[in-house]
Amino acid sequence: MTPSRAAVGTVAGVLLLSAAVAPVVGVQQVVGSPNVDVFSPDNEVRPGEEVSLPVYLSNSGELRRSGPAEYVGRVTTARGLTFTVSDGATPIDVTTGRYPAGSVPEGTAGPFSVSITVPEDAPPGTYRLPVRVRYVHTLMVDYSTTPPDFVDSTRDRRLYLTVVVRDVPRFEVVKTASTVGVGGRGNVSITVENVGTDPARDATFQVDSPSDEVSLGTQSSSSRAFTGTWNPGERRTFEFAARTTADAVIREYPLVSQVTYHDRDGIQRASHALTTGFTPLPEQTFAVSNLSTSLYVGEPGTIRGTVVNAGPRPVGDAVLVYTSSTPNVQPADREVALGRLAPGERRDFAYEVTVSERASSTTQPVNLSVRYRDGDGNRHLSDPLEPSVTVAPERTWLAVTPESNAFTVDSDNRLTVRVRNVERVPLRNVVAHLAVDAPFETESRVAYVAELRPNESATLAFGLTVSEDAVPTRSSVRLNVTADRPDGETIRPDTADVPVVVADETGPTDPVLLAAGSLVALALLVAGWLWLRR
Repeated sequence: MTPSRAAVGTVAGVLLLSAAVAPVVGVQQVVGSPNVDVFSPDNEVRPGEEVSLPVYLSNSGELRRSGPAEYVGRVTTARGLTFTVSDGATPIDVTTGRYPAGSVPEGTAGPFSVSITVPEDAPPGTYRLPVRVRYVHTLMVDYSTTPPDFVDSTRDRRLYLTVVVRDVPRFEVVKTASTVGVGGRGNVSITVENVGTDPARDATFQVDSPSDEVSLGTQSSSSRAFTGTWNPGERRTFEFAARTTADAVIREYPLVSQVTYHDRDGIQRASHALTTGFTPLPEQTFAVSNLSTSLYVGEPGTIRGTVVNAGPRPVGDAVLVYTSSTPNVQPADREVALGRLAPGERRDFAYEVTVSERASSTTQPVNLSVRYRDGDGNRHLSDPLEPSVTVAPERTWLAVTPESNAFTVDSDNRLTVRVRNVERVPLRNVVAHLAVDAPFETESRVAYVAELRPNESATLAFGLTVSEDAVPTRSSVRLNVTADRPDGETIRPDTADVPVVVADETGPTDPVLLAAGSLVALALLVAGWLWLRR
């Protein structure tokens, strides 16, 4: 007859107690139990880490009464073992739940991977993580019966897993500043503190830009700086040259940095990624206003205007640069110094330019840009400013009108012309040169007027001889006129064709003679009639 579970338990208790006092002669029983412990041989971690601890279970079974090996193994084996590691009162966060380990005989089982997270601010020290272990084991085997009788029990134990948080350097970004504008170049400064409890030796700080719109150094995505020994609580500020593309938008761009160093054991290690960011400043802009020009084909002229710093930052050592886009309009000097310009501040400028005779009378852009230094002393060149200017056609300064220009064959006469200033500026030293070809000749080719005010005119006279070989005709002579403008420049010779009428030297025609004879005859008849009446 098989004993009840209660009876068996009572008997087992008696037997165990008896076994503890003295051996019982003739009793065929094996009595023992598992002795389970938990440990991790690689239990050193660092703040800010997420690691998997290799956890082992050790079983140094306790045997109170021995017997056949098969029954000894039965009473010292923990069967169906499960364990759960908890956070307890530690700052460590355990992310692995209940772990089934199965049967654990005498010896060691594992490793079992347990994931933990060590916060950045976890103080260094030794921590004990509570471990709940549950298993079934056999208290006693009575092999005096057939089949043997097994007395089982369930254990629920509380153990501890030791974890050591080491003294290590830890790093934290405390400040980021930038002078980089959209489409420009500047500096990004990153201040980092060693918030750990150990110095970092031979430390190197590296920053990377994962954005296509931001480059570091000489158009690279990465840059680094060496900083030597970095003690706990010490802050270091690192400056990096950075540039953004012209199509970058105003938003925060990430920068990912990392510190590599040697720890106190001389082992090279790397911090976790430190992510920060910066927002580029609005693009520095300039504008041109009050543009005025006096440009004519074939003449020097002036381009005047005002440059304004449209912001958002003050600039220093500013220079307005004129880059000519056509060889027919060339400035005498390409650069005009503007100096320091605060946002909203203005500077007037003027360019003396030369317009060649090959230039076209048209409207064309003027390629201006501002070269300047930012607050960090970095050189920049603004986007082109392209105000439009108009090149007027070549000017006709003087109007020439003939006054006395009728001559006969084989005669000497005076040719007179009226010269009028048709522009809005006075002209001085007006000189007219008469150029003639056969059948004309002249011994007074030059006429001079000291000054012609706007719309003022003067009559010029030249001696003109018509040779006897000339024939009655309508011809012309050339008159080249030059004058000095108020700016001291001499206008190019204005050439005018002055019409000349040449008549026959024989006198009146036959109809004229017939009319004159008729008048004489009539006069004689009237005189005769009056005489007869008297």
